[in-house]
This record gives sequence, C-alpha cells and structure tokens, in this order.
Amino acid sequence: MKTRQTMSPMTRFPSFLLVLFSATLLIACSEDEPSSMTHYFNPLWTPDGNTVVAGYLQGPEGPIDPPAGNTDPPGTLAVMDMATRSERIITLPAVSTVHELYAFDPSGKALAFIESDAIYFYDLTGSLLLRHQSAEGGIPVVMDFGNSGNSMLWIGSTPEGYTVNTIQYDPGTWSVENQLTMMTLQKDASVEALRHTSQRSFAIRFDNGRIVEYDFNGTVLNTFTSIPFETVNPWHKRLMYFSRNGERAIYIRDGEGLKRLDLVSGLPRLLVKGEVIDMDISATRSSMVYETTTGDVWIATVEGSPLTRIAPQNLMPRISPADNGIAMVERVDRYTDSLHVLRLR
Repeated sequence: MKTRQTMSPMTRFPSFLLVLFSATLLIACSEDEPSSMTHYFNPLWTPDGNTVVAGYLQGPEGPIDPPAGNTDPPGTLAVMDMATRSERIITLPAVSTVHELYAFDPSGKALAFIESDAIYFYDLTGSLLLRHQSAEGGIPVVMDFGNSGNSMLWIGSTPEGYTVNTIQYDPGTWSVENQLTMMTLQKDASVEALRHTSQRSFAIRFDNGRIVEYDFNGTVLNTFTSIPFETVNPWHKRLMYFSRNGERAIYIRDGEGLKRLDLVSGLPRLLVKGEVIDMDISATRSSMVYETTTGDVWIATVEGSPLTRIAPQNLMPRISPADNGIAMVERVDRYTDSLHVLRLR
C-alpha cells in the first residue's frame, strides 16, 4: 500500500502561515466502475501535535457516511506522522472507528473509545492497553479526559438514570486504580456529549436541546437551550470549550447554526446562521475553523467573522491542540477521500 504527499504554495492571512500537504491513499479503481472506496472520518490530533489519526474505511462501494454504530468492529484507523508525513493503517479489533467518538489521554499515548459496555484504551500500534468494564456506574455513554493527570470523566446509563463517574488510571501498568460515582441524573433525555469546563466542572448536552454545566458537587452552574438537529456524525454535537483572559465559553453547532454559550454571563449568541456543519476553535490563536454546507472550510475570528476560505471540498476540520496545524478530510469524489493537513506557523 503506497502513500502520496503533495505540497502547495504557502498561503498567508492574519495570524496564520499555512503550508498544505496531503496524504492520499492510492486505490485500485477506474473512473467508470470503481471496485472499492476509500474514506476518512473525524481527524484527531495528539496533544503534542505530532500525529493525526482518523477513522478509515476501505472496501466495496457503499455509503459515504454510514450512521454511527453501523460499521461493526474491527475498526481501522489512519495514523499520519507529521515529522515524516507518512501514513499507516492500523486495526483495532474491539472498536468501531467510522463516525465514532474517540479521544487521546493527556499524554497522547492512549486513544480511548467506548464500545458496547466497556471503555477501551489503544496505543497507535493497535495494541490494547486497557479494557475497563465497570461493575458500577452503568453502561458507558460518553467520556472526556481532563487537561492534566491520569483521570477520565464518563457518563453511564442505568435503568434508574445517568451516573457521572471518574476513574483514575495508572499509565505505567494501564490499570484502573480508582473509580468514583459523583452523582446521578434523571434520564428525561438522552446524553449526547460531555466536556470538562474546568478541573471541577463539566457540561452535558442532551438530545432535547438542553446543555447544562455542573459543578462536581452537583450544583447546576449554567443551563442553555439549543435547537436539536439530526446527523449521522456524533462529532457534530460535541461541546468545544474556550477559555481566554477570563472568558469562558462553549461553542456548539445546533439547528440554527454556530453558537457561543457564555459560561460567565450565562447568555447564548448566534455567530453564524444556518450554514455550519462542523467546526473547531483555538483560544491561543483567537480563531476558529468551520465547514459549511457548500463543502468549504473557513477560518474566522472567535466572534464568527470569516477571515479566509482555506479549503474547498473539505470536511471535518480539526485544529491541533499544539496550534501547529489543521487536519481535515478532502472528499475527492464519492469514492475517494484524502487526509489533508494545513501546517500553521
């Protein structure tokens, strides 16, 4: 299996210098009768910005965007090394990777998934590091790592309601050292997303449109109402936390467009109406990137004012936590994707 990288001229715009390169997996197909398809899904950076991973699907012709949970394990993952600009494919036997949520632990050594009734940690060779199936707390639904330390917050589903849990793990032995159930919530709506908003607070998105920020002691800090929408990609419903110079906010996509939920004032604000599909944000660069319904990717200010269109026919933009790049998927045609990275300097 071969890879190809291409380099385009540098493009300059306010606060960014970008160099575009792409890795395109070559597949055996003809223009008239393609025998296979190649697609990437939801790029994710390691915390240090040295590696990009993405869900990967190659096989007979089929739907471009199958619903989450519609491709059974084993899953495959594309792993791009930023130093060598090379790409390899790994297999993860117990989890799905197409339109499924996954997250790196703070060290970047483990990639965590929820599959069926357990939480799985894999390294980037495809080796299983940890499988955690809790005796308490219910069936895992969503999870989120803190910014530091070896801990995870996760929500479990039980017949009585949802539980909010933390686990402490040892990255030396990849074993769970401690688990604590902090609170139980009523199950009057389904949980869709979870995000830390500080070391002692978090926000939950529910499918009825409510987004609630809680203190670890159970106190409700903020409640917002969003407009529900349908999507096959659960990444579209994630909560993106923003903190800068005393500002604290969550950015979301909903049925109205792209919104900023101010955690200090408790007020929501519509920034981009209607056309947003996916987005990501960088506090250090005071900028965000979003994908539109026309298949274009724009960089904008954190207030939603567009700065420049950086990539037509690209999807699922993700900014590196190290602020050294933007990863996205270029949909070459209905059979073929390539994984693109814009290098930021």
